[in-house]
Amino acid sequence: MGTATNDRLTFITAFAVQAEIEDLIPQFKRRHGIEVDVNYDVNPAVARRVMDGEDFDVGLTNPWYVEEMIATGRIIPDIHVPFGRVPLTIGAAEPEPPEIASSHEDVHRLLSKADSIAYTSIGTSGKTFLRAIEMMGLKDQLQDRLRPMGAAEPPIAAAKGDVQYAIAPLSRILAAPGIVPVANFPPELGLNIDMSMFIHKDCHRREAALQLIQFLSDPERDAYLRSHGVYRYELSARRA
Repeated sequence: MGTATNDRLTFITAFAVQAEIEDLIPQFKRRHGIEVDVNYDVNPAVARRVMDGEDFDVGLTNPWYVEEMIATGRIIPDIHVPFGRVPLTIGAAEPEPPEIASSHEDVHRLLSKADSIAYTSIGTSGKTFLRAIEMMGLKDQLQDRLRPMGAAEPPIAAAKGDVQYAIAPLSRILAAPGIVPVANFPPELGLNIDMSMFIHKDCHRREAALQLIQFLSDPERDAYLRSHGVYRYELSARRA
């Protein structure tokens, strides 16, 4: 059963957009008078918790997990709403560059010269990064320079100087003190991190849950999200 009481919702969402959610939820409360208890985790863990039967009202994770949750009856099948798309980014504790690199050549050169690269071993960004270096032909070359870490740890490690580069969603790099984005992975590699929203099948406050999803997906939020590295996108047709 969903966990909402008469005056609050439970929202399980991804660390990738923690800073943005923490800004937006108080605005939602002021507008609608609805309290929201927020739980953060890495995208795959959000999905696993839902699939394992955890109680919640509204969730946010990668859309491919949402399709699986719909197929197994965990969530309402006709409510699957895009939230945002975030580039996979390289952050560093160095002066902000005049322009964030994004060409295949620039990113390849930057990674090739790196002495240490931290990534989240259990999150979507980390899995995407490992796929990226394989696609770019750098997997073997970088193997001894990779530093797998826990959720939210790579930007902290880079800011402290423990590693040269941190791999994370752009939204996380922009929100992290002490580091700046120096490169986004090339768009042609298709490595952006998409996230979408859904509602528990047993949510008892469906109207309030829908209000939260509508608030977070409202075009009114678009400019704010863009300034934080989160870009709107449309869901592709559901796979058969």
